[in-house]
Amino acid sequence: MKTLTTLLLVFFVAITSFGQIKYEKGYLITNDHKRIECLIKNMDWTYNPVDFTYKLKESGTPVKGNLITVREFGITNSCRFVNATVRIDPSNLPAEGAKNELDPVWSRKTLFLRVLLEGKANLYGYEAPKLRRYFYSLNDTAITPLIYKEIQHGSTVTKNTSFRQQLWDKLRMPKASMELITKIDYTENDLKQYFKSYNGGFSEPITELKPVEKRSYLNLKLTPGINMNSEKMSVYELQGVTNDYSFKSKSDFRIGLEAELSIPFDKYKWGILFEPTYQSYQSDAVSDGGTASLKLSSVEFPIGLRYYVYINDNTRVYFNGFYIPSLALNMNSKVMISSNTLGDKSYSVGSTGNIAFGGGLDYKRFSLEGRFYGNEDLFKGPRFVSSEYSRFSIVLGYRFMEKRLK
Repeated sequence: MKTLTTLLLVFFVAITSFGQIKYEKGYLITNDHKRIECLIKNMDWTYNPVDFTYKLKESGTPVKGNLITVREFGITNSCRFVNATVRIDPSNLPAEGAKNELDPVWSRKTLFLRVLLEGKANLYGYEAPKLRRYFYSLNDTAITPLIYKEIQHGSTVTKNTSFRQQLWDKLRMPKASMELITKIDYTENDLKQYFKSYNGGFSEPITELKPVEKRSYLNLKLTPGINMNSEKMSVYELQGVTNDYSFKSKSDFRIGLEAELSIPFDKYKWGILFEPTYQSYQSDAVSDGGTASLKLSSVEFPIGLRYYVYINDNTRVYFNGFYIPSLALNMNSKVMISSNTLGDKSYSVGSTGNIAFGGGLDYKRFSLEGRFYGNEDLFKGPRFVSSEYSRFSIVLGYRFMEKRLK
């Protein structure tokens, strides 16, 4: 078992190393104003990048673009970044300090700013760990920071909201009131809404980059397969005598219905799983002290988590782990023991809780997986009977439904 676990871990590391994040259609503009159509590696940036990887064609060599060589780049229907040297206050939100430290402490940096909205007035964003800043430009003038700062002293947070005065002085909408301006928070949604209204008031065309909306998907998959089962059982009898039974290893049919919630995180690489599964196992054993017959028939309700590694548009390798609660539907599952010492006995058996892990290959609607289960004691009741039930499954899958959730 340890050897198989080690092999799976090695396989996971190897596949992860070769798995692709998709290159998508985009463009870049060099510092000498040359526009190049290309394919850009979409990292789905949470924080503004300092560089990016692109290829001139699908089979081309990856090339790094950065703040020295590129003045602008973008991915179609996803994002756009411009190279700008700006003033920025790098203090965290909120920073610790005294009330008189509310003025920004400026630092001049060259950054890739994310374009949030374009028109007569343009809005830009910059985000780093514990740092979020917004900028604007008017009529293609220099990019200027919208001033906002928080200072925490004790349990009190004091704010510098000078960006509202900037909006009033430089970007006042027709018929705007100060009451309206004071209701604007230093958030992307509030600022975008204001800039839209400002540009619309001048009948200026507005360009807002709206990435494809990310929603969760519900996938349903039929998962038939084969369980390779083995069972060892110990029965403590009179005068300290223990009878050990080794049941014959057998391959039996299993079938499940897998529901996967594919979540819009990390480019849909994660899924939450629920897979009600029917399994059965029948076998006999003989020991020096008697014979035993096992019949196991149950429906388990595993819940788990899955991680995908993309190979190409149609092929993914995946790894998953499951927790199998003791709550299971047991259908007359029992073991019959005919002991030379105690006579005939019958004991109920069933799931007592377990874990499982495995990995497989997903191609279009089909999948093939190998899954390992931990050893499990099938006896819930008598302590003088114990067992070690183990299994390995080969699971086929056919995804028959994929529904985008609202």
